[in-house]
Amino acid sequence: MKTLTNLLNVFAWPLWLKLTAGFVVAVVLPTFLIAAVLQSGFTQITGETLESYIEENGNRQREIISTDLQLAQSLLNVVVTAPEYHQGLLAAAERGNQLSLEVREAAEDLRLVLQGDQNFISVRLVDDRGLVLTEVTRASALLGGRFENAAPAFIQATNALAQARNQSTTVFRDTDDQVVVEMTQAILDDQGAAAGFLIGTLNIEHVLLNNLYFQGAAFPLYSYLATGGRNSLVISPAEYQELVEDASDESPAVAGAFRNIEGEIGRYNVGGGREAVIGYYAPILNPSNPNLTLFALVTEVPANAPAQQALSYFGGGRVFVVGIGLVLVLAIMVALFNQVITPPLIGLRRAIQAVAQGQFNEPVPGAGRGDEIGDLGAAFTDMRVQVRNLLDDLEARIATRTRDISATQEISRFAATQRNMQMLMDQVVQLIIERFPNIYHAQIFLLDKDRLYAGLRASTGEVGAMLLGRGHRLAVGSISVIGQVTQQGEVVIARDTTASSVHRKNEFLPETRAELAIPLKSGNTIIGALDVQSKFRNAFAEDEIRILETMADQIAVAIENARLYQESLRRLEEIERNNRQKTLQTWQEYVYGRRQRQLSSEAGTVTGNDLSELRRRAVAQGKIVVGEITRNSTIPIAVPIQLRGEMLGAVEWELPAEGLNDNKLQLAQELANRLAVSLENARLFQESQKATERERIVNSIAARLTPQTEIDEILRTAVREVGQALRAPQVNIRLHRPNGNGNGNGNGHSDDDNG
Repeated sequence: MKTLTNLLNVFAWPLWLKLTAGFVVAVVLPTFLIAAVLQSGFTQITGETLESYIEENGNRQREIISTDLQLAQSLLNVVVTAPEYHQGLLAAAERGNQLSLEVREAAEDLRLVLQGDQNFISVRLVDDRGLVLTEVTRASALLGGRFENAAPAFIQATNALAQARNQSTTVFRDTDDQVVVEMTQAILDDQGAAAGFLIGTLNIEHVLLNNLYFQGAAFPLYSYLATGGRNSLVISPAEYQELVEDASDESPAVAGAFRNIEGEIGRYNVGGGREAVIGYYAPILNPSNPNLTLFALVTEVPANAPAQQALSYFGGGRVFVVGIGLVLVLAIMVALFNQVITPPLIGLRRAIQAVAQGQFNEPVPGAGRGDEIGDLGAAFTDMRVQVRNLLDDLEARIATRTRDISATQEISRFAATQRNMQMLMDQVVQLIIERFPNIYHAQIFLLDKDRLYAGLRASTGEVGAMLLGRGHRLAVGSISVIGQVTQQGEVVIARDTTASSVHRKNEFLPETRAELAIPLKSGNTIIGALDVQSKFRNAFAEDEIRILETMADQIAVAIENARLYQESLRRLEEIERNNRQKTLQTWQEYVYGRRQRQLSSEAGTVTGNDLSELRRRAVAQGKIVVGEITRNSTIPIAVPIQLRGEMLGAVEWELPAEGLNDNKLQLAQELANRLAVSLENARLFQESQKATERERIVNSIAARLTPQTEIDEILRTAVREVGQALRAPQVNIRLHRPNGNGNGNGNGHSDDDNG
């Protein structure tokens, strides 16, 4: 009932229907009136006028449909190639998981785009395998999960890629026997390979059917679109289905449209040659491949319709009056068309072109009008505001993401290079408050060795210095954010500290309105917590929490690395200290083994100067000591002999005072260093010789003992050989019974009476 009311209400008609009705009244109706008066010549004149009208209307339909198809394909291209959408779509397609965060974000972006567009019913995001990741309408975004690798649109898209085309358009009949038009746009990665496709289902009602209606026309005109071929698919308004159902398969108009690139008008027969029509046919080019024809646009009217309608209506003296009236109406409509419709449409086109170039301030003329042109201008203005807001929001989100990533990278670089644990923690908390505007205080707690308390180790500002000075700490498991996070090992957040049950108010931080604590873990072991606080309620968004969690993991690894580094330094220092002590002990034992307090050697001319004091100073100071000039114009020097950081002694020289410089002193030190190495090598060589000699003696004694089979003979041989080897005047061997003691004499015999 409402549809019928709208059809009867002239002011509710769409603009194209008003223009069509105006041209019918202004051109076709006068032609019928004139035909009634002119009789025999009316049919030819009316036919020519009708052909002109059909051709003009057909050209207009062709331009509108072609433009709408191109705009629809351009929208997909803009969405896929625009920087604010491309990375999100590419990440979602490459992830290949309909449940991923990237797919949900891409679905939301696509839904926002569809809300401002009427050309598509829905848009699907499909990866390169044919898996539907999400399907988005203006009202909702649904998860995918099905494969469409055998669907006509996906097959056509992959074939287009093989021909180096990123776009394709597919027309097919679905399982419900409905004609469907789908457009695809390939999503390319940085190497030009397709990671997936954006497939949009065209709003046939809006883009095609609305441009094919002729309700209220003076003639029984009908228009349809056909794909051509034996199994041609036909798109037309429902009321024309019976007229065009059998016309397209063998229609010369359809064949002519697929042969020519320009529109033509002519007379021909349809329905198996039973009915003559006047028809206009023209190709609608494929927006994805302009070299191919997508549809044949056909507008037809029975050839005898103009004469029959005109002769049945007009007659008598009406001709003159109606003719004058039609001329006036035609003039008025032309004036209205030129002065009322054309200028605002031109202005709207300029505004659209300005938006395409990134300019959002171009004025939109006629936006305040109450008709369709005014509604169109207002709708475009609203859409432009939404697009601008969307771009601003995306830019703000990208800026926030860039800031967070930059902060994470900076903290990661610092944490990876810092080896001082305290400096690391101090610098990290300072970087956090500098890089995150909504955080005004940050601090790090570490657990003690008993894992009973979390002690404050780093904090920011004067308040942090005061808390550190008083040794601030919180018990693990206590009613506080830190107590809970160190016990649970999970993120703890107090979004509103005034209503939180876990927040523990700190008298030094009264401005805190939100607090977030993230555990610091080394493997599965909790070592502490990162705590950040804000002056605003609900200050921590999910993205920011994830960024801070990543930072906390990096901080924990850096703290553990710094601890291990400091531990390794301590152990290395201990090893070096032990080596020095061992070296000193070894040399002391070596000197003691030689029955001397010191080893020394002299060469050259004895001058009589006492250099012992210089030696003592050189050994005590660990550096070269230079004495005073002597009567002989010489300068005494003492150079320490060091081996592995331990002092073995000193080398003394008296050098001519003339020519003594730093080079000679450095040479003297180098010679002393080489001397230390040579002394160590000589000692080691002597030790190895002694060890070899001991081994030889033992082997020799063993060789003499091995052939013996009698115990007495073995004992006598052992006594003799050991005495000779040790040069001992007397050697005794005594064997004991298990339950007593026994005696053995020097000849190797045991004394039974001694047990």
